Amino acid sequence: MLTNDDLNAIKSIFKEQFKEGIKGVEERLDGVESRLDGVENRLDNLKHEVKVIRVDILENNVIPRLNTIEQCYVDTSRRYLETSEKFETAIADIDVMKLAIQKNSQDIQELKLKQA
Repeated sequence: MLTNDDLNAIKSIFKEQFKEGIKGVEERLDGVESRLDGVENRLDNLKHEVKVIRVDILENNVIPRLNTIEQCYVDTSRRYLETSEKFETAIADIDVMKLAIQKNSQDIQELKLKQA
């Protein structure tokens, strides 16, 4: 049978081993925390670089292309507006010519019938 001294000795042995185990776990956690800090710093740097890249892409590629597209659209619409009146006049002239041609064709058919 174990005496109180034996139990106290066993208790102190476990207590020491437990303290040593806790120290090891604490040291490992400190290492993990320092690695996490490094990862967070790198992630922050990466986020910043992505923002810079996005802004660079927008400023150097997308925005100039949009400006080019806008300029082409404005030029085309301006030309259309400037010439739309001419097209309307030409369409009216074509309608008049169409009626004249139809009338002339009808007159020619009537003359052919009279000659026959």
